[in-house]
Amino acid sequence: MDSYLVLARKWRPSTFADVIGQQHVTTTLQKAFEKGRLAHAYLFSGPRGCGKTTTARLLARIVNCETPSGNEPCNRCSSCLAVAGGAHLDMIEIDGASNRGIEEIRDLREKIGYAASQGNSKIYIIDEVHMLTPQAFNALLKTLEEPPRHVYFVFATTEPHKVPPTILSRCQRFNFKRLELSELQGQLERICAAEGIAFDREALLVICRSADGSMRDAESLLDQCIAAADGRIDIAAVRGVLGLVDTQIVIELLDAVSRRDRRAALALVDRVVSAGLDLEEFLVAFVEGIRNLLVIVVAQGKADWLDLTGSEIEAHAEIAKRFTAEDLLFLFRSMSRSLREFRTASRPRYHLEAAVTEAAAWESAVEVGQLLRMIGEEGGRRGDPGSGEDGGTPRSGSGAGGAGSGAPGRGAENAAGPAAPEPPRPAPDANAEPAQQRAAPRGEAQPRESSALARLGGREQWERFLAQVRESKLTLGIWLMSADVAAIEGERLILSFSPTNRFAHEMISDRRNRRLIETHLERFYGRKFIVATCENAAVPAPAAMPDERARREFEARSKPARAATAAGEGTVLRRIMDEFGGEIESPGGSQ
Repeated sequence: MDSYLVLARKWRPSTFADVIGQQHVTTTLQKAFEKGRLAHAYLFSGPRGCGKTTTARLLARIVNCETPSGNEPCNRCSSCLAVAGGAHLDMIEIDGASNRGIEEIRDLREKIGYAASQGNSKIYIIDEVHMLTPQAFNALLKTLEEPPRHVYFVFATTEPHKVPPTILSRCQRFNFKRLELSELQGQLERICAAEGIAFDREALLVICRSADGSMRDAESLLDQCIAAADGRIDIAAVRGVLGLVDTQIVIELLDAVSRRDRRAALALVDRVVSAGLDLEEFLVAFVEGIRNLLVIVVAQGKADWLDLTGSEIEAHAEIAKRFTAEDLLFLFRSMSRSLREFRTASRPRYHLEAAVTEAAAWESAVEVGQLLRMIGEEGGRRGDPGSGEDGGTPRSGSGAGGAGSGAPGRGAENAAGPAAPEPPRPAPDANAEPAQQRAAPRGEAQPRESSALARLGGREQWERFLAQVRESKLTLGIWLMSADVAAIEGERLILSFSPTNRFAHEMISDRRNRRLIETHLERFYGRKFIVATCENAAVPAPAAMPDERARREFEARSKPARAATAAGEGTVLRRIMDEFGGEIESPGGSQ
């Protein structure tokens, strides 16, 4: 019985015009041949199965063709036929993975000076050239830079970043692109029509989707499906031969997740396990389905570039109506993380069940900024967060995230529990600055703060500004929430901090952080501000003490409180770093 010639070889392009999807390469080579400006060395880089070696062989044909047809080989002369059969003496193909040592390159250098045996020129095609050793590359440098006039080099590689720059600089580089789905499908349809094979277009689309941009893979998969099909290539036959997950099952899972039906989601996992399908492939298909929904939502239904059939797009579009983009982003990140963990799980089924159950709880998808605003609003309804509704430990805070200071007088008016006791204060001194020039203690009315906030549009507008800062840089926004707007003096915006928020005070006082806040202020309010900070102390600052004795008493009394505050701030800082995994910018540190 005669040996069968597979489609990938039978349908290998014999002219530059037959090469699919690489016109930017073939057109340049054809024009270079017409003008007599072929380079002595080329580097073809790109993914597998996109035509690198085929184009190199076409170049070998045309440079030795006896009667070229313009800028195409004639494919009739003895030279073209010899190249097509792989028997041309002057076309030397070298596998870079098997002949990667310096001895092989030395042998090439010795033979390269000999004249061509069968044609006018010799062409060396080195496939997977990145596999050569550094010594072999070095031995090739001089020959590659100044080869004999009758010698051409063509290097092919899927990993051009592994080729030394000294080699790259001596070659003309062409980047072959991954083939588009429409290009693959069009070629498979032409092959099936020429071979007399009945097919469904949707079945060929599934084959092309599995080929991942490789023409060789697509033709090989088509060959496999033709051998297994009974007269016609349909979707059922393709999925059965290739072991693919039925898209309908994925659509059913997406529908169950959109309805938060955990029971239906687990039932689908049981069906997949009972059918013997690959669980990892199923999870990958589920992640891809979430991505398709996200594209449909963002593109508002105009997702013509999705690799889906018409009926599949309609089904996805109907499910996508139940999601927002934020929901789908949350699901995509969650399932991508589950996919990474799945590959190392000892019980894959259990992990898959947990993953789809978690996906069905997508109602918890809330942006961090929105969550902080919700916490702040809830705290506002219950009372001043500084006093605690349940009589727990007092804490400062209000605003969008519950970590900043409350509105003026808010704690005294709305607190559900008893107010926190204030520390004892020494008798006022005549030399101390007037009370109206200092920020008032928390819990007391602060008319200057109210006036300053009113000039900024009120507390609601200020909280929207804080939310914007948090979305840009979360830690900066959290520190800024600890501040009160003490005053606005021309372009100066004065922020005051409680002594218990000394860490946030130091961070906001850092020059770079202040510049960043000023930038956000200008963007939000449309005017320039210069940010200044001060301490909103419940006791007079040492500088306001009348004598050295009072200063020493103040420092002795406040030392335990400062130590406790520093310890608490360190704990909060560690919690922020553990939660968000980001770098915390400190004064004098790198940004």
